[in-house]
Amino acid sequence: MKADIGHWECEFDFNPDEWFGFIYRVLEINTGREYIGKKQFTKLKRKKVKNRKNRKHVRSESNWKEYTSSSNYINESIESNGIEQYKFVIESLHKTKGSLFYAEVKKQIEEDVMRALLPDGVTRKYINRFVSSVKFIPPQDHPDEIKYRVKKK
Repeated sequence: MKADIGHWECEFDFNPDEWFGFIYRVLEINTGREYIGKKQFTKLKRKKVKNRKNRKHVRSESNWKEYTSSSNYINESIESNGIEQYKFVIESLHKTKGSLFYAEVKKQIEEDVMRALLPDGVTRKYINRFVSSVKFIPPQDHPDEIKYRVKKK
């Protein structure tokens, strides 16, 4: 039996209970723009327990089935234009928090989400404004920086 994965598309079957989280891609159908992010399957809450100094950790399912993105741009666009304008794809599953966070940063850097442009050469391809919660617009490579990079043998 296939698991209920909400509005997400996925090329493989999986049991969310066996995984910590996933890397996803949101595609804006009418513009070709994209967003790469991560989402956890569960959330951790600290619950007060009577006669106990420490709080108890309680895990419960996150809102991942209905989740669209942490991007305000995407969420506002969904509000005004409808969710049908977007495609939501689960690209990879991860067993640990460290693996999930690393995979997101790796994918964002490999795809150059801060600088990549659409074929028109003007419009940014990715909606992402952050890499690993760091907001910056990287400058173009300077010729001296390229000159002094270590070359692989």
